[in-house]
Amino acid sequence: MSIESIRSPFRPLLLASLLATATSAALAQDVLTKDRSGGAAAVDVAQCKEWLGTLAGPEFEGRGTGQPGFEKAADYVAAHFQSLGLVTYFQHVPWASAKVEAARTSIIFKKGNEVVLTIPADKLSGTAGQSMAEDGDAVLLVVDAPPGRERGQGGGGEVPAIAGLDQVDLAGKVAIVHVRQPKEGRPNPFAAFAVQQALADKKAKAVVFATAEAPRGGLEGRRGGGRRANPAAAAARRQPGSVTFGGDTFTAFLTAAGLSKEALATAPVATSLPLQASVAVTITESNAPAMNVWAVLPGSDPQLRHEYVVIGSHLDHLGRRGDTISPGADDDGSGTTGVMAVSKMFARNETRPARSILFVCFSGEENGLVGSAYFADNCPIPLSSIAAELQMDMIGRDEEENMEGDKGEKAENNRNTVHLVGTKKLSPELHELCMQKNATAKFDIEWDQEGMFGRSDHANFANKGVPIAFFFTGLHRDYHQPSDTPDKINYEKLLRIATWVYDIGFELATQTSRPQIDPELWAKYRQGGRNRSPEQPAAPLKPAAAGGANR
Repeated sequence: MSIESIRSPFRPLLLASLLATATSAALAQDVLTKDRSGGAAAVDVAQCKEWLGTLAGPEFEGRGTGQPGFEKAADYVAAHFQSLGLVTYFQHVPWASAKVEAARTSIIFKKGNEVVLTIPADKLSGTAGQSMAEDGDAVLLVVDAPPGRERGQGGGGEVPAIAGLDQVDLAGKVAIVHVRQPKEGRPNPFAAFAVQQALADKKAKAVVFATAEAPRGGLEGRRGGGRRANPAAAAARRQPGSVTFGGDTFTAFLTAAGLSKEALATAPVATSLPLQASVAVTITESNAPAMNVWAVLPGSDPQLRHEYVVIGSHLDHLGRRGDTISPGADDDGSGTTGVMAVSKMFARNETRPARSILFVCFSGEENGLVGSAYFADNCPIPLSSIAAELQMDMIGRDEEENMEGDKGEKAENNRNTVHLVGTKKLSPELHELCMQKNATAKFDIEWDQEGMFGRSDHANFANKGVPIAFFFTGLHRDYHQPSDTPDKINYEKLLRIATWVYDIGFELATQTSRPQIDPELWAKYRQGGRNRSPEQPAAPLKPAAAGGANR
């Protein structure tokens, strides 16, 4: 792992331990300036535990955008803002919830005119992007998945190549796909997707997966943005489904086809079956709860109060998928807890900064940064009025070896580590301010996670030319797993990061000038494939070295 760090070999690890166990009030009084120390002292670890425990608790069911748990979480955050006396809003994001109609969903196999097997909806699992009703001769495909990468090997997101499918003729057929997982090593989680990609141009009427294991989670419709939302999210609902049957139903299917499980071990890639298949999936769509929750603390200066410092997180997580709930304590219950903490610090501070502060918790981040894209495209304030956007996403853990790599990384070596992402891309002035305030926060900062830049909501502000800073403590084994639970959060670290963001935000909202965009960095940023970025950034451009004025 290549790291450029300001970690000093002479800084004892004891410092991080002492800072982690100190109270918020003591830190605020000892190290923050008097104009903001009172606000920082208004929040403690116990409050953070309460907020995050609720956000990642069973009532909110993983806060999946479009699901009832997300709406409850949005109401919870809005109530918090309102309790602080902040003017609070919901920005409703177009969102569709797709529901499978069980009575009109099934897979039927016939032999001639005789129905030999009916698989009802409650025996199916996976996702369906759209309704379908297809008939055709059944073909069994038996393919081998390459081994999945072991933990810490890196490259966990690579889609494997599936051998033997190039010459398969599936025109007008229904393909029943059985994926043989490797006998040794981890199963490859991308095998089914790789098969779908390989069969995309084979003109099959339908592709259905069959497994020896009983299906879990039921068959669900894909949820995502509506017609006016992020095009990528809307397109996801139109992607091929991954309808699956298995267990006893798989055994019954093999019997109807005149095959055995033992024969699958040596089966060829494609076998024509003496069966005809009818695949019917009926999806109904309706509007679903998806909202960005935002609130404003007005600034004290009559002129500068029309400019804003934005402090954000994403409120959503993976939600409920069948019987599985992913609570998302770190991702991003921790960042949302950070926003709740910073909002209370500002609201309870006796001195009001000159600029206004806008707090926002986005929806749909896990579905392609949908909520923040909608916010940036339909911003309730002028984009040019935003001095900076400070994003907290996964600020509650200590980085360790994980499914995406970081081999050998240990949590105990990262107790005081924070990744500061994106500050070098647009505005050196904002970067320098973050570093200046870290002289107080005293984190070990690493710059090795720029590959995460496009994976959180700040990216949609950067694409508009708004200075951004992304605060992130790294991945871990529980990332996007049901095991991402509140008991594993480093609450002292979370609160220290929130206090650091508060200090940076207060300075941004107080100083006379605001961060400018470096022209050379902006040109480089736009050339990096971000075609949606405008020619002129929303924030002021720094004058050329030879003189000149802002745009």
